[in-house]
This record gives sequence, C-alpha cells and structure tokens, in this order.
Amino acid sequence: MHNLQLTEDQDLIVDTARKFVEDVVAPNVLDQDEHRKFARAEFDGLAELGLFGLCVGEDAGGAGLGLVPFVAAVEAIGRESASVARLFIGQVQCAAVLEVAGHDDLEPVMMGGKLAVFVGGEHGLTADGGAVSGTAELVPGGGEADTFYVVAKAGDALQVLAVDASAAKRDALTSLGLASTAPARVTFDNTAATVVLEGDAAQQAIDKAQQLGWIGVAALAVGGGHASIDAAKKHAGERIAFGKPLSKQHAVMRKVIESRQGCDAARQLAMHAARLADAGIDATQTALQARVLAVDAMVHAADEAIQIHGGFGYTVEYHVERHYRDGKTLEVLDAGSEKLRDRLAALEA
Repeated sequence: MHNLQLTEDQDLIVDTARKFVEDVVAPNVLDQDEHRKFARAEFDGLAELGLFGLCVGEDAGGAGLGLVPFVAAVEAIGRESASVARLFIGQVQCAAVLEVAGHDDLEPVMMGGKLAVFVGGEHGLTADGGAVSGTAELVPGGGEADTFYVVAKAGDALQVLAVDASAAKRDALTSLGLASTAPARVTFDNTAATVVLEGDAAQQAIDKAQQLGWIGVAALAVGGGHASIDAAKKHAGERIAFGKPLSKQHAVMRKVIESRQGCDAARQLAMHAARLADAGIDATQTALQARVLAVDAMVHAADEAIQIHGGFGYTVEYHVERHYRDGKTLEVLDAGSEKLRDRLAALEA
C-alpha cells in the first residue's frame, strides 16, 4: 500500500476533520490567537465528533482506526490552528495511557467530558507515597485542564499518576506560540495523586503516549508548514514587484520549492511512523525523526513565507507570523528538539 493511501473509513475521518476546521476553527483562529482565548468550543467540537477515541481499540470503546487517520486529521487541523491540534494530541495521549491501564477515566476522556493533559517524564517530576512534586515549566492545556496524567519517578521506578488539576498551582504563561491552549507553568508541591500505572505497565503506557506525541507533533508541524507555503504562494501571486508578480521571480519560488521539500519529506516520515506503530513494529526512531524533521520544516517554511510577505509577514492579520511562533514553541516542547536529536544520536550509536 502506498504510504499516503487511506482506507475508505480513514478518508471519512479526515474529511470530517477538514470540514470541522473549515466551519469551526478557521473563522476564529486569528482572533483567538491574538487575544489568547482558550479554544474551548473547538475542543468540545472535537469531542462531539468522537475524535479523541480514534486510536483506542474497539474493545475499549474506541474507534480502533489506528494512528494513520490520526496523523492525517492532526495535519488537517494543524494547517489552521496548531493550538487546537496540540490540545487534540494531548487528549489522545491521555486516552492511550488510560487504555493501557483499563481505567474508568477512559470513557470521559474519550468523550471530552474531562479535559486531560499528559505531563511527560521530561519535566522530572517525583512521586512519594501517592503525592507528586516538581514543576512542569510549559504545559499546553495546563491552565484549563481538569486532570493531569503525570509521569513521575518513584525511587528507581516510573509511575503514571492522576492529579486533580485544581490541586496543583497553575500560573498562566504568555508563551510565544500555542496561545489558544491556555499554556501554564504547573507546580506540584507534594500534591495528592492517584497511581494509575506502575512497573512494566507504566513504561508501556509512557512509551505509547510519548510516541503518539512525537508523531502527532510531526503531523501538526507538517500542517503548519504547508499552510505557510500556501500563504506564501498566494501572496506571491498577488504582489507585484519590478513589474511582475513575485511568483514569476525565480528566487522567490525557490524558497517555496525548498520549503515544500522539507514538509513533504516530514509528512512521509510521519505516515511511515504511524504505519509501523499500527503494524506493531517499533516506531521509536522513525517517530523521533519525523518529529524533529517536521518542526524544522515548519519553522523554515514559516520563516521563508515571512520573507516573501515582506513587512506584511510580521503583522497579525497574516497567518505566517503565527505559524512561525507556533513552530518555535514546538521546538522547546517534549524536552526540546536538541535533546531529541541527542536521543536520536544515541539510537544510532
């Protein structure tokens, strides 16, 4: 099967996501980002469409469609709003953890009745006697979450614990990008928690959520990168310089072509990682590669699009400056792109 070919059911999911983006996300995205409004209606809309259970098995009450349509849906959403796409990824990560645990919270998370945020091991949290301590510096969704599912070290072992978000200290952050996710610094000070998983099961769930996050962010970044390319092409076709449209100037279109090469390559890697994971094959290295390449490609495409727009590229009326800010913010999540590169290097050693 071709790497980008979808089944009829998968195509239906992606078409649904695209229509949702067109009807619900696109009309409000600029205003929400500029004024840092939380994308609550968009989150609720994803829940109504049943997309949070997309990757959960049918025997656990989910759609059981795997990661391939997830990647395509996240890309479609990410073309318009990285914030909504990142909220989607976080909710799906939590559903994956709860599926491994067979936990009662799985249904409300899949249905969107509970806004859940996965706080990974990169934040260095610790657990002792059913309480969590430490600070997660930048958590998308942290300011509006109902429950945090956190990875914490308990002695020499890892645990996944559920923390009522109201029990943690949350400080709203004015982050560079992902402005509509209610980003926050979340502090746990011996905060009461419930152990969801420990031992081998905890490691399995952590690995699954982490991989989902890498592949999801890769898809998000591919969407954002292609949105920048589309915006650059549109502007280049309309802007006249030296007596002809920018689109007729070789140096300008070289920027577009090179940006597209990076985004298309990242899309292939993200889809390949999703197919490996769905086939039960270790996708760790491919997912990491996709995540790093896609974020690089998004930042590059947005940067080039800003240059093509000239001074207009820096104004909030144009989408490209938002895509650039979102891409730069993605660079520091999930431990940061540089540490992810180090991890890739270690896998190659």
